[in-house]
Amino acid sequence: MNENERTNIYQWGCLAALLSGIALIIAAGIWLFTKPPASPPGIPSAIIQTVTVTASVPGLPSSTPQTSVINGLGIGVRVKISGTGNVGLSIRAEASTEAERRAVAQEGDIFLITDGPVEAGDLLWWHIKDEGDPNLVGWAAADYLTPVP
Repeated sequence: MNENERTNIYQWGCLAALLSGIALIIAAGIWLFTKPPASPPGIPSAIIQTVTVTASVPGLPSSTPQTSVINGLGIGVRVKISGTGNVGLSIRAEASTEAERRAVAQEGDIFLITDGPVEAGDLLWWHIKDEGDPNLVGWAAADYLTPVP
């Protein structure tokens, strides 16, 4: 075999390899563009939040009789703020932890119960007023009220 034939075989081999590579690229392109598209992982949907409305209205007396006395608390009873850990007790516009805070009564302050009880938000509430300040009135959680003898 002479040098000319070797070069010729080498050139034909390179040409065959090049054509095989081009054919492989064309086959891969056809395969990629003809396969069905992948389905999306999921269609986004709206999240609808519902609000449950309770039948009780904060601030309105419950079916508990007005003359009831619970743990020594009742209408006309003087009470002392206690058990707040010196943080104080929020006096609210209505019987609810979500209601407007009118004031913060301090540990040991004395009030008079004027209305209640009302059950709201897992708490029992009494309407109280400061006898020394007629503007300081509101609802307080019974857990922090202690009867004064």
